[in-house]
Amino acid sequence: MSLHGRRFQDPKLTTILHDDFSNYTQHITEEMRTADACIYCLGTNIPVKPAELNRKINFDYALATARNFAEASKPNQSPVRFVYLSGALTEKDQGKHLWFLEDNRKMRGELENALLELEKGLDHMSISIARPGFVQPPGAHLRTWVIGKVANAILQDDLAVAMVQLALEGCQDSLVENVQLKAIAKGGEGGKNNR
Repeated sequence: MSLHGRRFQDPKLTTILHDDFSNYTQHITEEMRTADACIYCLGTNIPVKPAELNRKINFDYALATARNFAEASKPNQSPVRFVYLSGALTEKDQGKHLWFLEDNRKMRGELENALLELEKGLDHMSISIARPGFVQPPGAHLRTWVIGKVANAILQDDLAVAMVQLALEGCQDSLVENVQLKAIAKGGEGGKNNR
């Protein structure tokens, strides 16, 4: 695994190369049984063409991964945390008319609804959905501050810290918006109160 061009190794790290996130082999499922959390970040806010591929990448893969983690985890162990990276402006109301990126925003909302529905029947898995917006690259503090005056922005590094904290500690709220993500990254109370 590479982190900013450097090779990253740790005895606790297992790298699995997998190319079909809609289908998990028994070997991968066995590896999942040992996991305490999954931070799921695969997907894009910009629609992929054709529409079938867009849905496969941005909907089917995420739901299949969450379901596989739910099946792999055991009810008698400590709860597995599934942290899904969604995005701002996601629309959970499938009947609402939207002015831009309607299909993608509604699809993400449909996925959020499906993930939360999956969680309802499980006491051994919690799901947190991070909804960042206007994510800024590392070091863009001034730009983040300026954008923050008009819209709510978050630094990439803060988002990464918040996602890891959600995986480690969980969150009382299933949907975690930008303001709360920034509070979690700064060590605030946004991520406490494990679920």
